[in-house]
Amino acid sequence: MNKELSPATLLHVVCDYKAGGMEFGEITNRLQYHLSEPHSVRIHPTEVPPLDTMAIGFVTAQYAYAPHRGKMVIYGNAAPRRDSAKAKKSNIDHGIKYARLKNGVEIINVWSEYAFGFVKKDIVELRDIDCPDKGSQFRSRDFFPDRVAQIVNGDHSNLKKQLDINEIPEIPHNLVAWTDGFGNIKTTMRKSDLDQMEFAVGQSVQVICNGVSMLGVIATGGFTVDRGVLAVNAGSSGYDDPFVELFLRVHQMSEKTAAVRFDYPAGGTEVEIKKV
Repeated sequence: MNKELSPATLLHVVCDYKAGGMEFGEITNRLQYHLSEPHSVRIHPTEVPPLDTMAIGFVTAQYAYAPHRGKMVIYGNAAPRRDSAKAKKSNIDHGIKYARLKNGVEIINVWSEYAFGFVKKDIVELRDIDCPDKGSQFRSRDFFPDRVAQIVNGDHSNLKKQLDINEIPEIPHNLVAWTDGFGNIKTTMRKSDLDQMEFAVGQSVQVICNGVSMLGVIATGGFTVDRGVLAVNAGSSGYDDPFVELFLRVHQMSEKTAAVRFDYPAGGTEVEIKKV
């Protein structure tokens, strides 16, 4: 009789390094080294823009709420490094924190402004992690993988004091969250926000973002408008209450996508949608 195999643990590694680059390779190597059963853990790397903590939080939530079998752990690392312009002794910087959600997903993210905001409402445990926060310029390789692997292994002995979930900043509903590979700009605005503002499908709007103003139309999807028209619609992220995205329909990637037209807005850039 064949013994039923347990599903592999899924470990999402979300960092602001090049997905196929040496940094991701070194981090994966260290994770494999510290995992007690590396053959039973599937590591999936996701690249986010450099220093983009908004993207870390957005991707964390999109993965955390996805249907899954077995154990899922998410490790995210991107720190904005905007808190001080002065030199830091021994490369000291942001540490990592631990969160467990209602659905059992465990998250280890660098403590930065948006890293936990998208999952805040479902956190049932938020803790500090005993981990060096100085002594290496590459803590993502030298220190963090050991602690992440311990948690994947089921060892929570390095979890320290409880943290106040209320200290996690709320996510404003008027910011750029993520730009996908097709140049569509996903925002922190929800479909329910459009409904509350009483926008109707087919209504013309003015979209202002990153110093650029463009006319668009409220749509049910990016492909429901003509080529070259900016659609403002509930996108593919956000599950029950999808995030609104700016979708400029093009037929070839050589055409100007929404990202190009709005001059590649960084995560956290304000977005305004006005009736015309």
